[in-house]
Amino acid sequence: MSKLLKSNSKEDVVFNTFKTQLESKGLTIDSIDKEGFIIINVEESELKVSLDNVRRNYERDNDESYITDLVNTIVSHSSKKEGWESIKDKIYVQFFPNDFEFENLIHEKVTNEFSKVFMVNTNNNFSFISDDDLIDWDLDVEELKNQVNLNLDTFLDKVKIEIEDIDNHKLGMIDIEEVWLKSACLFSSKIKDLVKNNIGFPFYAVIPVRDFCYIFGEQDFEYFSERLGSVVVEEYEKSGYPITTEILKFSETGVEAMGKY
Repeated sequence: MSKLLKSNSKEDVVFNTFKTQLESKGLTIDSIDKEGFIIINVEESELKVSLDNVRRNYERDNDESYITDLVNTIVSHSSKKEGWESIKDKIYVQFFPNDFEFENLIHEKVTNEFSKVFMVNTNNNFSFISDDDLIDWDLDVEELKNQVNLNLDTFLDKVKIEIEDIDNHKLGMIDIEEVWLKSACLFSSKIKDLVKNNIGFPFYAVIPVRDFCYIFGEQDFEYFSERLGSVVVEEYEKSGYPITTEILKFSETGVEAMGKY
């Protein structure tokens, strides 16, 4: 409890805002363990929460939405699980480095650096899908993956690719309101149709964080691979939601890492 008191004794904006927002949702901090994890009991489950990632993002952007997103994620654990038919259109993926503690979460390795994690987005409250959820929904993993593919393909109907010409080399950027899905868009089967007439296919991409994505074609591989390293590493190191510093190749055979910064 001493750490809790210490956190309150300083002008700790992230902690104090988190605590206030949590309490406004009817939840409270039970304790803080010796490793600094915040313990919150939700629906007979003990959640261990770290503010480290939120702190990094808040310090970078001075944006309280990172705190609100975390609170909403915690609150989603306290709400009753919806049935599959009402939830299936809200299933997507996020990406995490492979040293993330996946435990019983449904995930799939993409490269040696990162994996897909399957999640539900309900009113911008994110919750990850576990083995227990599949049992509740009487669903297997392949059905889950098929639904994600369907949802991403539907989502891509409103996605635009912005092209910036740099010394006669084309750099593509994904333009969507739901910035947290930028990196996920690359894994839709429809991405080929969006890029083949401007960037080209196969194509390369960097996704250091979930809301940052650059795309470029094979003809521009040498040009951009030599110039994007510093910005990719900077985004990766500053974000609380890093993915990978790899250069990824997207082709008919899938996704593969061509090296990393």
